[in-house]
Amino acid sequence: MTSKFKKPSLLLASILALSVLAACGNNNATPAESDSSKTTNNQNVTPSTPSSDSTTAVAVDETKAKELQAKFGDKKPEKVVVTSVAIAEMLDALGVVPVGVPTSKTALPAAFDSVTKIGSALKPDAEVISSLQPDVVLGPESIEDSLNKQLGASKLNLIYLPTDSLDDLKLSLVVLSRVYGQEAKATALINRLTQEETAAVKQAEGKTAPKVMFLFGSAESFMLMNESTFPGSLAKKLGATNIVSSVLKSKETYVPLDMESVVTANPDVILLVAHGDPEAAKKAFEADVKKNGAWEKMNAFKNNRVEALDYNLFGVASIVKAPDAYKEIASKLFPAN
Repeated sequence: MTSKFKKPSLLLASILALSVLAACGNNNATPAESDSSKTTNNQNVTPSTPSSDSTTAVAVDETKAKELQAKFGDKKPEKVVVTSVAIAEMLDALGVVPVGVPTSKTALPAAFDSVTKIGSALKPDAEVISSLQPDVVLGPESIEDSLNKQLGASKLNLIYLPTDSLDDLKLSLVVLSRVYGQEAKATALINRLTQEETAAVKQAEGKTAPKVMFLFGSAESFMLMNESTFPGSLAKKLGATNIVSSVLKSKETYVPLDMESVVTANPDVILLVAHGDPEAAKKAFEADVKKNGAWEKMNAFKNNRVEALDYNLFGVASIVKAPDAYKEIASKLFPAN
């Protein structure tokens, strides 16, 4: 059984990874998840319900938080350049205006409209960044090697933050809030997120945990995404089982689409994060499934549970959009009867 989607090019894989994870992904990065709940198909799920008490301190991995905060030293950076949308959104939430932000098809906070653009996350302009004389340049941990190659010779103070999964985003937001003395703003944002997480978990209570497959790409090519990605981490917290980890036994964040493996995994739900035309991407995938004679064998197709997620919510890892992302993913995984 063959598939035109089986072997995407290395360049495409890099572009896909950069796009889906705050324009800063990595095919080999597998961020640690603090949520350790495990479920199987045909198993009723009762995920733990997070507290929404506004006085509750935000729980993060303090060892990692201290390590990240130590990179900033004792001084609060006054002039900061940011190379990803995810981190730019965090700074905006904390009331910090950088001196440089990336160009991106994903909208940046309106408060940064007049801020100098330093090039794309994939290819930031070292000369422009150096001209801004930043105290620090903040980038996503998942493309640290790439940014070091492009910016390392400029002798800039580069600090990398984890931004792949929801727990990564929370950790980085908390660290930045401590660096800038804005803990209250970080707590308020995370508490709002926690309220939506609580509501989403409640929607999942007592329902069968689905096996889910996440696809990212376009009508030309797709890759599978594991539970360390932004949408994957949300689904995991709701008790869903990601076939990349549970069935395919892969630890890679992105896995080339192999139709034989997909048929073997037989996901209950297939969710697409498609840039460009999501309906065209969905039809292309469905056509490939039909061509390979697998249509009637897969639960997701038999039950009409192949859907495209809102790219504005899931195309970029975003702690600001996470509350709305929780609502959508809960409705897809655990639809109301």
